[in-house]
Amino acid sequence: MNEDEMRKERIINLLTPDVLVCKDCREKYKELTSCAVCGKNMLDPNYKGMVYQCPVCNKLYCEECWNKMEGIKKESKGIFR
Repeated sequence: MNEDEMRKERIINLLTPDVLVCKDCREKYKELTSCAVCGKNMLDPNYKGMVYQCPVCNKLYCEECWNKMEGIKKESKGIFR
């Protein structure tokens, strides 16, 4: 794993409600730590929800968007075979 990948992994591991990050780092890593759907920066101290990561594409999602996507998936389950 190269240095850039290790840095990204460390930053993603910080995405918990108990960890606070300075404003400069929130802005610097905003693209890496924002929801892939709504763009909410999940390093922001006002964000209190869970962070979800797709195991295939590694995109991050806020709790609200993840639940919406899962709801759509459950509703359409059975239509597609």
